Amino acid sequence: MTQMPRIDWSAAQGSPSEVVVKTIHCLEETRQALQLVQDRKTVVLILDRLTDNHAQRVVDWMAGGTCAIDGQTFWIGEKTFMFVPNQVKIESKRPSPLPVSPCLKTG
Repeated sequence: MTQMPRIDWSAAQGSPSEVVVKTIHCLEETRQALQLVQDRKTVVLILDRLTDNHAQRVVDWMAGGTCAIDGQTFWIGEKTFMFVPNQVKIESKRPSPLPVSPCLKTG
C-alpha cells in the first residue's frame, strides 16, 4: 500500500491572494467585509456612500478585526481603505501603515 502524500497547508497559504473591492452602503455590510479579511483576502473598502460617523465606525471595526489577525490597515484615498491579512506583503513608497484605526476627520 502506498502512502498518501501530505499536504503542506503553510505552502498553500502562500499562494496568490484574492483582492476584493467592496463599496459599503450600510453598517450591516461590514460583517461580510471583515469575514473576507479573516478568510485571508485583501479587502479594499470604499466608504463614500456612508456618513463620516458611519464610515469611522466601519474603519474602527475593520481595523480592529484586521489587527486581531496581525494584519494591517492602509489608507488609499478619501474614504477608501485597504485591509490586508498578515501573509500579504505590501510594498509602497508611502510611509508605514496607519495606526490601528485611522481617524477620517481632518485637522
